[in-house]
Amino acid sequence: MNLAKAWVPSVKKRGSCVVSLLLTGLFFVPFAQSDNEDNNNSASLKLRNYYQDRRAVGQSSSYIESTSGRAVNTQDKQRAWGQGLEVNVQSLMLGSEHFGVGMDFSVYGGLKLLGDKVEYGTTINKESAPYYSVMDDQYIADQESYIKLGKICAKGFVGEEGQKLSAILGWHSIERTLTQTYHRLTPTTFQGASIDGELGGLDIYGSWYNQVSRYNHDKMEHLTSPEGGVKGRLEKHQQIDYVYTVGGRYGHESGFGTELAYAESESYLRLYHVNLNYTFDLSDSKALWVEGQFYKGQSNGDKWKRAGRTVGGFDSEADLYNLNAKLTLDMLAIKASYSQVKAHKKSGLGVFDYHLAYEAGADYDDLGYGTKRQLSEFNHNGEKVWQAGFLYAFNSFGAPGLSLGYTYTAGRDIKASSPDYSGSYKESEHNVEVGYDFQQRQLKGLGIRLQYARHNADKELSQIKSEQSGKSDYHNEGGTDLRVFIDYSISVF
Repeated sequence: MNLAKAWVPSVKKRGSCVVSLLLTGLFFVPFAQSDNEDNNNSASLKLRNYYQDRRAVGQSSSYIESTSGRAVNTQDKQRAWGQGLEVNVQSLMLGSEHFGVGMDFSVYGGLKLLGDKVEYGTTINKESAPYYSVMDDQYIADQESYIKLGKICAKGFVGEEGQKLSAILGWHSIERTLTQTYHRLTPTTFQGASIDGELGGLDIYGSWYNQVSRYNHDKMEHLTSPEGGVKGRLEKHQQIDYVYTVGGRYGHESGFGTELAYAESESYLRLYHVNLNYTFDLSDSKALWVEGQFYKGQSNGDKWKRAGRTVGGFDSEADLYNLNAKLTLDMLAIKASYSQVKAHKKSGLGVFDYHLAYEAGADYDDLGYGTKRQLSEFNHNGEKVWQAGFLYAFNSFGAPGLSLGYTYTAGRDIKASSPDYSGSYKESEHNVEVGYDFQQRQLKGLGIRLQYARHNADKELSQIKSEQSGKSDYHNEGGTDLRVFIDYSISVF
């Protein structure tokens, strides 16, 4: 694949407009460096090598597609391997001690090292729309390399430490409580604006965006609902014009912290969030942290439902309660979590759906409640979830940088709204993580992570989900997922 040709179409139209606007704005800035010892030009490289192998357990060898009536073979596994690259350039702030503006620029790329057409679905590499192969009697999708513009944004601030307002305009990453993005080889980039304010111990924030470039795709796309309406990259989708989120955090020196957040997507979904937390300092190396979270989702218009049918994960409202605790004892951290979900959906299995929008029908965002795991989100209607785990750092055993973690999560009382599935169902997941951050001066910034998950569930859960998506005569009893990351970050200047 010619990576240069792949890059040009993705940035030629929108990229030239964004660059022109940002450079024009910077032209009028007074040519003086903002007075801050940390204010410098900088450039960095981030490399990520990522391998993933995901397999279903106890699955049917085929299913019946309701639209065509044909029997389709299932995937034996989903597997991919890629090498990611980020080139990040940050300019110094021009202005004065209390005012400054600058510009950031990034290029992202992903090189496919392994990715067969019949093993798509990990979303590590760029993936085309799945299409039915008569020869294989199953759906296949091309996996490819990609390169794209990442960030290209103007930035600025007004004020001083403790009383400061910062802003970003253009293509940039957004990390908010209700608009979190996970990434594979490279991050997701949003087209929009973000504001952060410091008011003593209170931090306030807001973000607005109307397009997104998913972590494994090389173009900016319109926001959409999962289906129906305006043409998108993969098929026809209903366009969502914008998403925004606002919130505030407060932390007190006593150990108390709180956060309120709200997010809304145009005519689709609203999300509310409340967080209360407290840290008990037991000694110099011992602490107990406790947290309570509440999430609420509400349908927000005609793009959540079409022709009386719910497109999102629940009918009108959904609630998720989450309690977390962590006891730190020197190098050992012991964790426990509990969550409970209410997400009714008529004639189906409801879930707490937190996706404010999609990128041409594909999800790009995440939500960070404590019981969400590697394979299952543990967010089904009626589900009560218990979790326990630990993380140990081997510093005192002469292996600084080495860590080992294990978590077990179990969900019960899952209920579907269907006469054919009137039972109470369950699921569980084991998670193991091993990590090592190199301590040698020559290898600073290099780290390795191995994550393994084993998910088990009543087969009825997969049957309900399959029938909702237009498949019948299919089930599985869970699956496994192996992920290996090698990350390396280096400062160029």
